[in-house]
Amino acid sequence: MTEKIEVLRRLQSIDTKIKRLEGDKLYRSHDVEKKKDEIKRKRDTLASIVAETKNYQKSIGLKELELKTKEEEIHKLSVQMNQAKTNKEFSAFKTEIGGKEADKSVIEDAILGMITKYEEMQQRQREFEKEIEHEEVSSKELQKKVEDNIKEMDTKITAFKEKRNKYTSLLDDNTLQQYNRLVSHKDGIAVAGIVNKVCQSCFMSVTSQTVNQLMSKKELTFCHSCGRILYLDDGSDELEDIENI
Repeated sequence: MTEKIEVLRRLQSIDTKIKRLEGDKLYRSHDVEKKKDEIKRKRDTLASIVAETKNYQKSIGLKELELKTKEEEIHKLSVQMNQAKTNKEFSAFKTEIGGKEADKSVIEDAILGMITKYEEMQQRQREFEKEIEHEEVSSKELQKKVEDNIKEMDTKITAFKEKRNKYTSLLDDNTLQQYNRLVSHKDGIAVAGIVNKVCQSCFMSVTSQTVNQLMSKKELTFCHSCGRILYLDDGSDELEDIENI
């Protein structure tokens, strides 16, 4: 029975490492997806910036058209003023032209301000494009690193599974079924040590009878609280070193 418990403990140690490696693979893959999502969000933002910049450029075009219209009006009035037959008509045209010139000046100032803002928007767009370019290079480097990490982890997992097969072959079908059932229902922990009459998985006290059963080493003993397979933990660890696989 002692040998069976030791096999189960080794098996659990291997399964714990496999589970951890599988989790690390998912975590590293998530890093890549997170980076891709981040770049996608930035691309969406860039698309909005581009659209906003183009629309603003159209607004400048409309304002320039308004200026051109105002200049044509001034030119037309100037022609009419030069053809005026009386001082009164001349003064009226001159006053109207003065109003148009003031309007023209306001439009010109507005266009200058809009052009300044447009240049700032273009600069922001270029900076965002460079940022995305940098992020894409970083993403490719991360993906390559993650692929190498996962390849290395897959190699370790394969080695652990080969070692696992060696230990499962040492167990009878009934014991292996009990172990697998507990692993699937007990967060991957099927075997728990007993220290000072306390189960180290559920931290509930066990009876003296349970301890006596463990000391007799005749059959598998289960925790009455959590149902895990128990063994007496004397503080020493005789499990073979499988960390270096």
